[in-house]
Amino acid sequence: MKKIFLFSLMSSFLFVSCKKDEEKNTSEDSSNGGSTPAEQYKLIDSENAANDLIIELYADSEMIEVGYTPIYVKVKDLNGDAVSNATVELMPMMDMGMMQHSSPLEQPNYNSTSKYYEGMVIFTMPSGMNSWTLDVMANGESVTFDIEVNDSPANTKYVGSYTGTDGESYIVSLVKPNDWAVGMNDVSFMVHKNESMMSYVPMDNFTMEMGPQMTSMGHGSPNNISPSNQGNGYYQGEVNFTMTGDWRLNLDLVESNDTIVSANIDILF
Repeated sequence: MKKIFLFSLMSSFLFVSCKKDEEKNTSEDSSNGGSTPAEQYKLIDSENAANDLIIELYADSEMIEVGYTPIYVKVKDLNGDAVSNATVELMPMMDMGMMQHSSPLEQPNYNSTSKYYEGMVIFTMPSGMNSWTLDVMANGESVTFDIEVNDSPANTKYVGSYTGTDGESYIVSLVKPNDWAVGMNDVSFMVHKNESMMSYVPMDNFTMEMGPQMTSMGHGSPNNISPSNQGNGYYQGEVNFTMTGDWRLNLDLVESNDTIVSANIDILF
């Protein structure tokens, strides 16, 4: 009986000890960097700014593709502690040799749960013969990251530039990431007006009409809900994929009963 009691006591001690070690390891994984597990976002690069801040750049994937790209920035002091009160700004730049241009973006806001500054960039073209950089400024000092932007997979199109019937230039983007399935799917788009090479304004004034078409089979699908404006250039609706394959989402941007832009997004799943 004494041996049984001693064994039970030792087992209880080992269980509590292991539990504390597990909690310690979990705490260490999120220490200084927030409660979000480190593996959730992929580290793209890290640089030290002139004001002794460490700026880390993260994305959902190590491979960045053309189109809508959530960007996560972590700012730390030299002790490795997260800085929650920094002013963080993004500036993407495409260098085409003879000319440069930026792209649509959303400046980061601090997420107190994850301890990341969360923003977005729409990369409008792949790197190819040209090059993308992303300047990240924290409290007035910036660092520059080289960004390799890959083209979207074959037979897909996630972003397009269009000249409207009003003579203005517009960019229409699919909001990613997406996890498509046969049946009804939530779908979101962004619309920006290209006012200059450095200025892209989100547009909320359109009615968006959506018509899905399976290009290889020559048919559409029923029960779709055309996206409606949600503010800040976002339009959200529902699309019905009746089968897997290649789908084209035809989008008309309508204002005062006139179609200003006819755009399309190509999806393959």
